Amino acid sequence: MANEAADTGNKGVQTEKREYRKELNFWHIVFLTVGAIFGSAVAFVPVYVLAYGGPAGILAWPIAFLLILPIAFLYVELGTMWPRSGGIAYYPARSHGSIVGLMNGWSTFIGYTLALPTEVAVVVEYFGLYYPPLYNNGTITALGIAVGVFILVLIFIVEIRHVKVIGNVNNIFTIIKVLMMVIIALVLISFFDGKNLTLYGGFAPMGFPGIFLAISATIFAYAGFRQPIDYAEEIKEPGKVLPKAIGISLVIVMILYILESVAFVGTINWGKLNLSSGNWGGLFSLGSPYSSASINVGLAAFAVAAVIVIIIASFSDGIVYWGGAARVGNTLSRYDRYFPDFFSRLSKRGIPFNSVVVVFGIAIFYLLLLPSFASLIGVFIDAVVISYAQSAISLAIFRKKYPNENRPYRLPVYKVMTPVAYVIAGLLVYWSGFHAMEIAIPSVFAGLLFLIIAKRKNNFSMADVRSGIWLPIYLVVIVLLSYVGSAYFGGKNYIPFPWDNLVFIAVTLVFFYWGYYSGMKYTGKGVLDVTD
Repeated sequence: MANEAADTGNKGVQTEKREYRKELNFWHIVFLTVGAIFGSAVAFVPVYVLAYGGPAGILAWPIAFLLILPIAFLYVELGTMWPRSGGIAYYPARSHGSIVGLMNGWSTFIGYTLALPTEVAVVVEYFGLYYPPLYNNGTITALGIAVGVFILVLIFIVEIRHVKVIGNVNNIFTIIKVLMMVIIALVLISFFDGKNLTLYGGFAPMGFPGIFLAISATIFAYAGFRQPIDYAEEIKEPGKVLPKAIGISLVIVMILYILESVAFVGTINWGKLNLSSGNWGGLFSLGSPYSSASINVGLAAFAVAAVIVIIIASFSDGIVYWGGAARVGNTLSRYDRYFPDFFSRLSKRGIPFNSVVVVFGIAIFYLLLLPSFASLIGVFIDAVVISYAQSAISLAIFRKKYPNENRPYRLPVYKVMTPVAYVIAGLLVYWSGFHAMEIAIPSVFAGLLFLIIAKRKNNFSMADVRSGIWLPIYLVVIVLLSYVGSAYFGGKNYIPFPWDNLVFIAVTLVFFYWGYYSGMKYTGKGVLDVTD
């Protein structure tokens, strides 16, 4: 199902005789984005924002939307300028070489792959409401893991088809899950009890830190905005499609998530949830919150409907993220030449089949290692969000180095927006807490092992070290800042809130400009693009 690579000759770059197929249109990308963002997060995150911030957690959705915008649209510029499937692994490698390219690409690859066991965990835990042997004491059982693997097999069958088939299947699932969830939320809102907004500790019982923590939770939901960039090489007219599709999709999902959070907070009955009144943090313990909310208002049928929505949402989300992970793995081999050639091969259907198979194996490994949604979500968020930031620096560098490149979309005032996007991406990691960072960031460093392959392919030199050393130093520094920072974010509180955030912003800006000037001076080979 895969073909052998062929040498292009003059550049010595291995590429494929088979190419990605341009089969995705505007509506494919709208539903791809909505499908990725409005995925398994529908099951828990609209409730988690309430657990972190009380009713004020609802504000996390519009605030996070505004924070995400500069990050999302810097990727729109990159994705329309140089459309590359798995492009997130391409841009930092081109601007800074092997160290930054590998750490960023590997972080993305692992983050996207972690999305799969996360989606599976959501489905199994919701099933556990009706069949407890699947989920016990906060952990997925051996039987639950078996069910999870079966779900992965079903997604795999879709994943190896033509990309248009993948897009069409996702379209259907996305339409169904959005309509069903809107109906459930509107019905629950009809039972809205206004006292829940102010009676139990006030509107913001955890203050500003609670809102910041709620914002970090929304990133699991909003994270899918970047997925279309990783399918850019398969989009018809990406310059026209990507800006509108991503903008429209972000507005749609923000409205949907606000609707969900409002619906749940209005139906809270502490006694029926077996929680003491005002115990907002206790909402984390709910295994199937929307089913519980439906049962609490006497709508058992809607409890079943909520489970169906979660299954569909997780399935479509898994399709999108699996494809993204496979394409990132393909780019790390095909363009960047950091992964083994095995990853670079495309099937007759234009699918990175070998990469799809490897993602399957890694997803099963993490499902065994971290058998619960709660244990997976923090690591997933950090692994993905860490990789957001570096492309902000890449865009600033490309504006200077390639001023005449065709740019169907241009990020406004990029000299301001790129450092702002870099700082925001860093804060989103910081707000996720020290516990998630201490697991995710060492995992990012593991990507440097692939320097062995880069060196063997003559794709690593001291120029790569000089241009990229700032990134590993930055990652170590932000872990230390998280450790000594506010207790609200899992630190030791040596630097209390809000001073910890101000210190973090200042340090992050220093590293942005260090990374920028390092990239501007980069003289290594970087990415040997087969289309150049």
